Amino acid sequence: MHEPIQPLDVVALFPQMRNELLRVLNSLSTEQWQAPTACAGWSVKDVALHILSDDVAYLSRHRDKDGIFLEFNSWEELVAKINAHNALWVEATRRLSRKLLVSLLEFTGPQINAYFVEQIDSSETVYVSWASDKPAPMWLQVAREFTEYWMHHQHICEAVGISTLKTHEFLYPVLTAFTHALPRTFQDVTSPQDTLVKLVIEDIGEYHLVCSADRWELYARTDLSPSAMVIMDSDTTWRLFTRGIYGDDAKKRAVIEGDTMLADHLFNTVAIIA
Repeated sequence: MHEPIQPLDVVALFPQMRNELLRVLNSLSTEQWQAPTACAGWSVKDVALHILSDDVAYLSRHRDKDGIFLEFNSWEELVAKINAHNALWVEATRRLSRKLLVSLLEFTGPQINAYFVEQIDSSETVYVSWASDKPAPMWLQVAREFTEYWMHHQHICEAVGISTLKTHEFLYPVLTAFTHALPRTFQDVTSPQDTLVKLVIEDIGEYHLVCSADRWELYARTDLSPSAMVIMDSDTTWRLFTRGIYGDDAKKRAVIEGDTMLADHLFNTVAIIA
């Protein structure tokens, strides 16, 4: 028995997330807007500017077919170019007032929401680079964007001591989307067929990574016995997969059973472009 993970449908959550972001931003003091975040060198305002950049860039490239499309020859070159573009945008838009920034996020939010509604039922395939070098269904691309917005929302909120959007309704799709990075993490790991690495995220669910004849595949559930099992809470999991913490720190927070050398590979998982 190999039960597949069901496609994620997060489109109804985008408006809720944007409304909550606007509520948080409108509640901040001048000092809080200037607070440093987990994004090195970026303040709360800078992260909000980056979220606006995500809106503008995605609508321009995908909806309007009229944005900047980066050319690259390696993963390292892609990451460097993305980081350079992000830094350039933030530097150039810091002149925006907080009031104008919020109003622009109010303007682009409904447009990005509407476009994701259009995309989710598309039969088109895309590349989600941290998940696979093969085409992925559109729902995974939309879920990837969802994780990006959610992650930066957390960066803003944590900088000012606010906790929001951490209910199961949001954490389940975020963490489930992130687990689609596991097959790529293990792609060079050689194991016997039907080897199972089981990830249990407390209060969220379990994820079964199985070695098939020529690749690793992710399932919601199987009847296999795990060769290795990792149990983590949701906070540790999302930080690990987005490099908020690194492997050794995550291991201290996790329970590891079975083949520890096999389990160690899971702590190399990265579900962002970085």
